[in-house]
Amino acid sequence: MKILFQECKVNCILFTVIWGISIFSVNTIQAQTCPQPVRTFITSNTNTYYPAQQAMVSAGSTSIDIGAATYGTTAISAGDVLLIIQMQGAQINAANDNTYGDGATGRGYLNNAELYAGNMEYIIATNSVPLTGGTLTLQTGTVNNYKNAAFGADGRYTYQVIRVSVYYSLVMNADITPPRWDGTTGGVIVMAVMNNFIMNGYAINVTGAGFRGGGAVRLTGGGGTTSTRDFVTVSPPNDSISSLKGNHASKGEGIAGTPRLINSNHYGSLLLRTDEGYPGGSFGMGAPGNAGGGGSDDGTPINANNSGGGGGGNGGAGGKGGNSYGVNGPYGGYPGAPFAQRSPLRLVMGGGGGAGDTNNGTGNPGGLASSGAAGGGIVIISVGAIIGPGRVLANGNSANSTIVNDASGGGGAGGSVLINARYGHANITVYANGGNGGSNFWNGGNPPHGPGGGGGGGVIYADGTLNAASSATGGAAGTTNSGSGTINYGSLAGAGGISVTGPVMAFPPACMVLPMQFVFVNGKRNGTQVSVNWEVTNEKNVINYTIEKSNNGLEFFTAGTVSKAAGNGDISRYSFSDAPTAAKAAIYYRIVAAEAAGHKTFSKIITVKTALAEGTLDLSPVPAIGHSTITWTSTGNNLLHITLFNVAGNAVLSRQYRLKPGANELLLTNLEALPAGIYIVKATDGVRNANGKLVIHHSF
Repeated sequence: MKILFQECKVNCILFTVIWGISIFSVNTIQAQTCPQPVRTFITSNTNTYYPAQQAMVSAGSTSIDIGAATYGTTAISAGDVLLIIQMQGAQINAANDNTYGDGATGRGYLNNAELYAGNMEYIIATNSVPLTGGTLTLQTGTVNNYKNAAFGADGRYTYQVIRVSVYYSLVMNADITPPRWDGTTGGVIVMAVMNNFIMNGYAINVTGAGFRGGGAVRLTGGGGTTSTRDFVTVSPPNDSISSLKGNHASKGEGIAGTPRLINSNHYGSLLLRTDEGYPGGSFGMGAPGNAGGGGSDDGTPINANNSGGGGGGNGGAGGKGGNSYGVNGPYGGYPGAPFAQRSPLRLVMGGGGGAGDTNNGTGNPGGLASSGAAGGGIVIISVGAIIGPGRVLANGNSANSTIVNDASGGGGAGGSVLINARYGHANITVYANGGNGGSNFWNGGNPPHGPGGGGGGGVIYADGTLNAASSATGGAAGTTNSGSGTINYGSLAGAGGISVTGPVMAFPPACMVLPMQFVFVNGKRNGTQVSVNWEVTNEKNVINYTIEKSNNGLEFFTAGTVSKAAGNGDISRYSFSDAPTAAKAAIYYRIVAAEAAGHKTFSKIITVKTALAEGTLDLSPVPAIGHSTITWTSTGNNLLHITLFNVAGNAVLSRQYRLKPGANELLLTNLEALPAGIYIVKATDGVRNANGKLVIHHSF
């Protein structure tokens, strides 16, 4: 076998060069020290999963309270790479009509400020957290908001924190699976390998590990509503379920919440939760979020006019559940909606299928067989080279088809897969297909019962072309028999998902260049001198610090060297005095920490204003990544007009700001939309004109 990616030596720095185009904000974080240069063999999942405990993690937070680990044996240590991901979090309209869900279609969710589902990012631990949980501190603040809230006015909001093992070279000696999603953790696998990832013909399998299907139970009517068009209603209480009293069937689980009745462990058992899980209730044909709706009865006193459950959604919508027994009414569960906000930065699990309506309790296991099926989970892989063959399986489960004269459940939607590799994409085949809707077959023939809708296809993102057999198709609609043969009877297949080749989420640097951190770096002008000051922590391997300066923020030269101070305290403070020789409006400095083994760590670049020339625009930082700050002094409430010109002299960006008297600090944003390079910035407020040079970088 030809090795596609040569394994580097122990002190190589992989991942510090972003493969392709990095589109994942990681705040220039660095991870754990390099793994030892050995080949590791695994036969099971090595992630550790911590549930949310803190109610709100606001963007910029540098600490998170997490609960006791639910799976995994390796606790968090300082320097570990972690993934924080919002699993559930979406509001729905809970009206009992066709405005249920997104306010217009009887399915979906509200696209508003409370839509948290799918937010995710890598974070770096700066402390140890035991398996029993505790407070996790972070190297940099979080980019996104994360929310943890129990069912109330809205469905559940949940996030989890996953410890990611980083390997030098990895060989799979068995299929790898995650713990199934249990409402707090699981359903996700994250893998990181610096060099060769040898899959050895095995699979990473998250099929059916995602959002769970609605649980079915035999109900013979008399315990609740008999409306023919219940988009939403509460589930029967436990005593009614025990006496078979009730109507309709359960919705599936998805980004907007978790129903009270759940198909646990793929038809292993019926899980009865204590809360309803969705606003307005967890029964009825409306489809909340990306979950399939439950089958509904059309008003018979014995809950006999059974209709099928809707399929879950993700990359594509699920399929609608089949029509009701007897009257052929269009009361099957509505299809789970596709997750429209999907991107390489935002992934969700496949939605669970809705349950079919059952009054006879047929199938194996009896009654429960009409449950909806689970969706696929999430797989995120960041590696050097994929050495195949190998597979990623993120399919939705197909619904049970052993039912006789009852309705069937909806299929689970395909999950989400993200592949970040330098070489070898064609060696891996990815499947994120929706599961099939459940079928039923009654020897008595007519009239038929509602089959289940198919699950929607999933989501695949990769930064290279995968094996041609990869797919994200929708699941087939279930069938039933009638006097004229096998028919779908109103059930629909799930829509196809998406598979995109292009830039993906970048893994943070997998090797820390030095086991130290710059606490701060600043500088100020003192007469004809510039004083540069910095603090560091954990500098035991450092031998000296080189102070570098630049007139343009790009080309640096040495200004001086400072030896490491004696001792190894928690924080060390340093200062250096420099005499600028060039008459520049600003000078740029950075500190380079050098280790005996040859490693180097660079501080951020700071700007020190000297004698600011008349007509010169004050811009910082230089270079700019994503944004720049303009400092402008105004004598009134004027409008400041800013225009950026590229080197060809073309205007590429214009902005307008309302000034206040005195000093103004104005943020020039969305610079990531412009190509990296040098730009001329012209500014005028009607009183004063100024020009400046802006250098835009997208990564270092």
